[in-house]
Amino acid sequence: MELLAEFERPFFVFRHEADFQGRMLPGALLRFAQQVATDHCNAMGINDELYARTHTAFLLVRQTLEFRRVPHVDEALKFLTMPQAPRRATYKRITLVTDEAGEEVACVDSRWVLVDTEKRHILRKAPPQLDLAWPYCVERELDVSLPARPETMDPAGEILARYTQCDMNGHMNNTRYADVACDLLPVEALRSAAVRRMTLHYHKEIPLGQTASLTQARMEDGSWRITGWREGKPCFDVQLWLG
Repeated sequence: MELLAEFERPFFVFRHEADFQGRMLPGALLRFAQQVATDHCNAMGINDELYARTHTAFLLVRQTLEFRRVPHVDEALKFLTMPQAPRRATYKRITLVTDEAGEEVACVDSRWVLVDTEKRHILRKAPPQLDLAWPYCVERELDVSLPARPETMDPAGEILARYTQCDMNGHMNNTRYADVACDLLPVEALRSAAVRRMTLHYHKEIPLGQTASLTQARMEDGSWRITGWREGKPCFDVQLWLG
């Protein structure tokens, strides 16, 4: 299996991937980043057949998206994705987004763990088929941490993991949590500002057809914090900064 240290592919911002002001949706950019990472793995032979044979899967645990400039509808973009060798069982993947002029418009820093799907635990050492000579250090890095959750948060309804939001794993796709969080922001705030930064933590999946209750809070720095809950425990956290 040949290691490809990085992988690039073009994308085009179609109109259904933009908001009411023609700005690319954060969730759409995360979906593009997810696709280029999948294409990168497939190009190296790390595919569904290999995962099934080794009883493994990569699970996303947290990620941060940061815009330098929010892309607009009808823009052509390039996504360059670069994974890093695991540290303490966590894999980092940096995805840089550039426009037609070659200027960076966004960066995504995602953190993954490799799990044994039969024993349902994190693998500290990958099986030989997945133990590639990944680059040890990818210099770019974003802060993927979140401050402590506020003690008091306001109820914000609930979500249902609908057919159109779930992927082949049978639960809500990780990029859809960005959509859920954005939908809770006041429309008036989005008329004068855009999401400039978003950090997402994934604790427990929401299976197809099941629900999660939502809470939200305005933080001291002006950002918004959204938490999803199932069976009294958090299943995801998102924090968004506008600018």
